[in-house]
Amino acid sequence: MGSADVPPIPTGATTASSLAHADSTTGTRLPVDVDVIISAANPVASVVAESMIAAAEHASPGQDNNSILRPEVSQDGKVGSTRGRQLLVDASQPSESELTATPVDLKHNEHEKAIGTSGTSPDAFNSSSPPLTPQLDQAANMEDDEVTVVGRPPSVPVSHVAEDPEPPRQPPAEQLDIEHLEVTNDPRAWSTKRKNLILVCIAYNAAGGLLSSSIYFPALKSLQTDLNASDSLVAASVSLFILGQGVTPVFWSALSEIKGRKTCYITAIIIYLVATTVCSRADKIGVFVAMRLLQSLGSGAPLSLGAGTLSDIFDVHERGTKIGFFYGVPLLAPSLGPLLGGALAEAGSWRTTFYFLIGYGVICLMTMIWLPETFRRERSLAWRLAMKRARAHAKADRLKAEGALPKSDTLPLTRGPPQTSFAPGPQWSNGPTATPTLARVMTALSGRSGDDNVKIHLRDINPFAATGAVLTQKYNFISIAFSGLLFASTYCITFTISRTFAAAPYNYSAVKTGLVLLCLGTGNFIGSVLGGRYSDYVFNKLKAKSGGKGSPEMRIKSTRLAMVLVPCFYILYAWTVQKRTNAAGPLVALLFLGISIMVLYSSLLSYIVDANPGRSSSAVACNSLFRGVLACIASQVAEPIIGHIGNGWFYTGFAVILTVGSVALLYVGANGQRWRERQLERSVHELDPSRTKA
Repeated sequence: MGSADVPPIPTGATTASSLAHADSTTGTRLPVDVDVIISAANPVASVVAESMIAAAEHASPGQDNNSILRPEVSQDGKVGSTRGRQLLVDASQPSESELTATPVDLKHNEHEKAIGTSGTSPDAFNSSSPPLTPQLDQAANMEDDEVTVVGRPPSVPVSHVAEDPEPPRQPPAEQLDIEHLEVTNDPRAWSTKRKNLILVCIAYNAAGGLLSSSIYFPALKSLQTDLNASDSLVAASVSLFILGQGVTPVFWSALSEIKGRKTCYITAIIIYLVATTVCSRADKIGVFVAMRLLQSLGSGAPLSLGAGTLSDIFDVHERGTKIGFFYGVPLLAPSLGPLLGGALAEAGSWRTTFYFLIGYGVICLMTMIWLPETFRRERSLAWRLAMKRARAHAKADRLKAEGALPKSDTLPLTRGPPQTSFAPGPQWSNGPTATPTLARVMTALSGRSGDDNVKIHLRDINPFAATGAVLTQKYNFISIAFSGLLFASTYCITFTISRTFAAAPYNYSAVKTGLVLLCLGTGNFIGSVLGGRYSDYVFNKLKAKSGGKGSPEMRIKSTRLAMVLVPCFYILYAWTVQKRTNAAGPLVALLFLGISIMVLYSSLLSYIVDANPGRSSSAVACNSLFRGVLACIASQVAEPIIGHIGNGWFYTGFAVILTVGSVALLYVGANGQRWRERQLERSVHELDPSRTKA
């Protein structure tokens, strides 16, 4: 039968039942010489598509098209073999630009009533067709699908036309719980022993960076003499190191969210070892300062990567305790550094301190080689955004390459009629039947199915975008800025204690000054561990009261007492050293100041990690950036200001600034959840603009 004998196709969207009725009354089979588009919400559509392509390519010239591509209509009017997918069948072979799709409701519509009154069974549509392929039968076990038939408007109207259905509703935006997506070999399911061992390793690595900043302080005079350096260049070796440690984590964290944590750890330690080795043999101050800057590039990585690693392996309810330990151990290093450095300098020279750091770095490298990879890209928002940029770059490169081809060599987007034919004359003019042309087959997941073929390059890694995404949120900016001020104030004390206690009336040696710093470091360690545990205790208690629903802002409530104590102990330390009281006064003040600062700092850091799911490493890197920049500025201005107004007023000013910061942090605790929910909606839309609220 030629194409002229085919009955006209109903206008608009025609149900499978009405097609069956038309077929049975005319005795004519409708050809499906069509373009087929499969849009699926599940991977079964890929199986469906492959089976359809295979059937079309292997069909004999005389085989009926409907035996290849047809829906199977059950007794109740449902299309059973298309559950799990959505078929759009073009019944008149229009051009691609003419395709339009209208969903058809197959449940209890007027056409089923028409079929019932005519006495025609829905099975008439497929009475002479062979059974479906096993792949299509398997797809019938899936749920929640529809069949749509589209065609070019005919010249003759047909009575069996479906009414225009309501437009499909957009699903509401889902909660982007990226923290708990299922992953292969979930690090959070590892044994407690293994996770705690990882915690010890990364804390040991992080301590090396802070130890490197202060270990050579007691030997600065001998270094200055040996290298014939000025005071400003020696001070630059200290301030630039702190600045580098604060800035470089931004790049390390962005890289780790793409390439993984372990690769970044090992690369950073190798850089650190090379720089430390050159420092130990430097004979010019310029080389020494440059290598100190390179050393900070390597030593700054563990501080930000460590928090990301903890986020990978520990769940929210236990994260505060682990972060407290992770930061407590490294904060002992600035106190132990001068004490250890003084002993090493007395035993050898300033170069001996760097020989010690080389050995320390070798141990760090060995532990990182053992460390298993904890990063899972499915839980990384930064990875998803980088993949989105990579897809855009790949598409732009492909279009550019296609545009460079001559026009005659450009391949069509859809497969046209075969160029060869065994029949005489033009293939499409005289042949009684035609093999179906499958112009395009794609799934709703096809935009993601090629991710394994899309490679993320350095151009797709944008650390500034990650930094901007974190800092543009009010809750992040306030909490990170306050955290940076806390660290800067602590570093100022560490930097100025040696000069304060070396002067009259104390006249302490380098070793005794190291013991004074040990009081502050001991307080930092105690406060970090206790603060982390207390933060988890308050968080879990408030979560239980709210019916099992917790929010990161609950951690801020655990810092209220510390917010009051920190300014008080700053003022106590400032005026005891200003009035030159007995050493017991400032030592006690330093111990409790260290405890209260770290109770506040560790809880605040836990909040920063919890409030940035999928971006925890980038958030901690921003924290390191603020911390490094503010500490660098504070260390440069502290000595001149103290020389003019003294320790009393200088640290009283810090106490006032921290009080204002505490009030701002309480404001975050009251409004942070609402701010984060708004940001969550924007993040969902950024990843998938089609997902909007109903």
